[in-house]
Amino acid sequence: MSAWSRFAIYAVFFSAVGCGSEFTKGPFEQIEDEAWQVVNEKEDGSDGIFVQATLRTFAYEIASAYARAEREELGQEQLEYRLKQIIHSYVDGTYPAEDGTDFNSLYLQYLVFVDPSFNPDNPLQKQKFNAFRDQFIDRLMQKVYDPKYPMLRDHYDERWGLTLYNRLVFVVYLNGEEATAEPLIADIGERTFLVDQNGNRYKPSGTAGPYPYESDRPGSEMLQKKAYYRVFFPNRKADMKTPIVDAKTESLELHIEGLGSEVVRVLHWDFPLDYPEVEQRRLPSEAVIRARKETERAEREKARQEAQGK
Repeated sequence: MSAWSRFAIYAVFFSAVGCGSEFTKGPFEQIEDEAWQVVNEKEDGSDGIFVQATLRTFAYEIASAYARAEREELGQEQLEYRLKQIIHSYVDGTYPAEDGTDFNSLYLQYLVFVDPSFNPDNPLQKQKFNAFRDQFIDRLMQKVYDPKYPMLRDHYDERWGLTLYNRLVFVVYLNGEEATAEPLIADIGERTFLVDQNGNRYKPSGTAGPYPYESDRPGSEMLQKKAYYRVFFPNRKADMKTPIVDAKTESLELHIEGLGSEVVRVLHWDFPLDYPEVEQRRLPSEAVIRARKETERAEREKARQEAQGK
């Protein structure tokens, strides 16, 4: 996973744990803050360990991408490129085959439903697959901007639904700065479970044990100060067909067992998630932003020359 991807996943936590801001937030940054409150849950343990988890829904990814683009003064074209990259990273992601989650790969779906003889080493066939993937991403982007629906919502199309590409994605933040001891967290992913409203438990699925990738493991054996880890859960029950979370879901919980002196730490989400409304869906174009920056530079240069003339 790239450094940019890790930053995109974890950056929100730094603002959430007390990093003050000395500037006025833009409208999309305010939307991100409101959306983060919707998808984020926390738990203060009696042993001084603070736990916080964010359900990284596609709606929140959109809000976050807008906020970052606004801070960086990017145009609509760059924003849409980043959104497509988010989708691309999931449809081309590496999934474990042992529990059937590799079916989340668009490559495998293409092989099963479109061209069973697909050979990625064949340049012509690979070109056809790339066109298929690009069309899929473009269709989803059209869903995002469909004026019939709010931009931040639970449902985008029949394939993505409530989650990122049929997975429930959680980023968990641990803070042990005020803890009475340093608990073991090397295996924390194996002690993290998804629990549906009927009490059914589900294990996380990844290519690195319970973690999506090796980079998603906590960075230390013991919780000394702060740590992060990420877990994915296939949005399917034991029958491999029925989704865990659908339009009828009322609640969902993340259980972390044996962390510190707490037997289990419970983080609870109520559904449906009530996202903030986004009135303006598009950022200024790259051309408009360039023109504005050039005007600002010219005005600064004029002020500088006038000051020197005095």
